This record gives sequence, structure tokens and C-alpha cells, in this order.
Amino acid sequence: MRHTVTEVLRAVPLGCAAVAVVLCFVHERPDGARWDVLAALLVGAICIGAWALLTRGEAPLGPPSPRPAPMDDLPSVLPRNPVDWYLTTGMLLVAFAPWAVFRYAAHLEIMLPVVVLGYLALIPWSAIVLFMTVKHLLVRRLPEPQRLLAQDALAGTVVAVRFRSTGAEWIRLVPEDSTKLIDPPLEHAQHLKLQDAKGDWYGTHGLLPTMFGPDHARKQLAVFGPRFKGEHVWVYWPQRWEPVLAVARRRGHPAYPVAIIADNGEMVWGYAALDYTDRYLTDPANLKATAPGVKARPVRPRPYFRAAVHGRMLVWLGIALAALVPVLLDLVSGGVSALLGAVAASAVITAPMSATRGISTRPDPNRYTIPPVVDFRTQQDS
Repeated sequence: MRHTVTEVLRAVPLGCAAVAVVLCFVHERPDGARWDVLAALLVGAICIGAWALLTRGEAPLGPPSPRPAPMDDLPSVLPRNPVDWYLTTGMLLVAFAPWAVFRYAAHLEIMLPVVVLGYLALIPWSAIVLFMTVKHLLVRRLPEPQRLLAQDALAGTVVAVRFRSTGAEWIRLVPEDSTKLIDPPLEHAQHLKLQDAKGDWYGTHGLLPTMFGPDHARKQLAVFGPRFKGEHVWVYWPQRWEPVLAVARRRGHPAYPVAIIADNGEMVWGYAALDYTDRYLTDPANLKATAPGVKARPVRPRPYFRAAVHGRMLVWLGIALAALVPVLLDLVSGGVSALLGAVAASAVITAPMSATRGISTRPDPNRYTIPPVVDFRTQQDS
């Protein structure tokens, strides 16, 4: 029930924002206050606040999974990650909302050439946002090595080994090629720590982050690790691992593509380092047949409020709302109205960029133990 409420509270603000944008586009600016637009924005703001209060500090683990029986039929269908419709809708609104805001505030209030200049400034922004939304959120192509692994699974044979998962852990390291001696930049990564039947350790990493943040890289691994800690999972590598590795080297990321699948069918895509992997790939006993028609399903994170990400975005959206209120109440006109419209449009544009900057690849100290720094230049912990 709580999950349903938070999902509704998360969806309603997007609907309210869409209604406000459409109203600003469809209706010209009349004399008097626009209570319809203000009501839509107010309802959206209340729902955002309620969602933040209900989910603050939560881990995005979702409901506990029932303990499944050992998997006998290995899935042959490894799907892409699902479309994030919340993020897609939000980015579409960000592409069009500045147009609606500036048009409503400036139309017939100042000279037409100035309004046209404002529109010309918004054209590149909308074009870039729409292009990146389609490319990264709607097309959702897997990296080429992962696609080849999915093809091998569908064809009927993969290299598969059963491991016991001990959870997702963070590592902090100084890159081997770093030349800075004082306060060198650190790389942070989360990996799934696994142990095979012989007691040997192995680790896999999630997919690389996208321009919209970790997306299904860190969030999925952060869910999969704790959810299946102490349970057994299958790790897939492609049967054609040699040509797949050649593709990975050509793309500048020399690592093996993997799929980690729990016994209930939930899976995450990832990478595995070259070290300690050949011992699994070269053992003929690890060639396993996949079951036709059996599908795995991606782990679905449960979004929760993070002040470093959502807080910054909400501050900028609050600035946009504060700038719009005098315009919507018809308290200002002329150049002042156009200026407030430009401020609101700029704040709407800045909001997603501030959220992207707030998405960090560093571990959350409230949920993870901060690991020591590993300096690969000296092979010593500091």
C-alpha cells in the first residue's frame, strides 16, 4: 500500500506540470489571475513534498523477495532495461516547459523581435534534450558486448557458473595513471562480491553510467546486492567470449560482459574484470544450455528522495514557481513580466542539470561503509 501511495505521489506532479504547460500554450494571457495554472502547480508541489517526506532516507530495495528454489532452467531471454517513463516524461517537460513559461510571460508584453530572440535561444536547448531523451531513454540499446551475450543466450549456450553472493560493496581507488601526489582524484565503484563453489572470490560491476546519471548502473546493483545477499546466483558470460572481448577492447573498455541472474529470475547487466575470469571461461564443464522461452527480468529499483539530487532540483523549480506567481496573478506586465518569464525558464533549464551534478558515484555513508583508499600506484591502502 505504501509503495502504491508513493508511486502515485511521484506521478501526479508530472501530470500537473504537463497540464500547466498545456494551459500556458493553449490559452493566451487574459486579464486577471490564472487560477487553473496556479492550482495545477500547487497540487504538484504538495505531492512532491509528500513524496519527499515519505521516502526520505529509504533504501531503494523494494519489497523483500521470497526465497526461491534453485533455478533448474537457465533463462535464454535476457531483456534490456525497461523504459524509465518518469524520467522520460520529466525530460520532455523540461524540453517544452521553458517555451510555455517564456511565451506566456512575454507574449504581447514586449516587442516581437525580443520575443523571437528568446525563442531562438530555446531552440538548441529543446533540440538537445529531445535528442538525448530519445537516444538514452527510449532507444535503450545495450552496449555491443552485452548484446552479443544476449544473442548467445538466445541461441542456446552460454558460459554459466553458480556463485554465492555476499552483497554489493564499494571500492575507492587512485587510478594507476594518476600523477597527482597530494589529494589525487579518487574513482568510486560498486561491485558485487561473489564466491564460487571452490571458495574463490570474484567480482562484477554494473553497467557504466549514462549522461542522466547512474540510471540502471548503480541503482540496480544497489538493489540486487542487498536483496540477494547470502543467496546463490548465476553469472553468464558469452560462449563467444574471445570475439566479444575483441569488441570490448575496440570500444576502449577491456572487460567481459556478464549477466547476473538470481533464482527468481531477476537480473542485472554488468562487466567483469579480465583478472580471474579465464579460469571459468576455459572450463568446458561451464558451458550450459539455456531453456528456450524462459525469460529473466530486470531488477526494478524503488526511487527515494535524496537531498543531494532532488533537493537541488526542487530549489530551482521553487525559484521558477516564485518567479511565475506574480505573472500568473497578473500583478506585473511589460518588461517585468518578460524578465520574470526568462528567470523562470532559466530555472527550469537549470533544475535537471543541478540534479545530474548531484548524482554522485560516491557511496552514501548512511547506507554503506566508506572503504579505505586503494592506491594502485603503490598497491597500499591509505
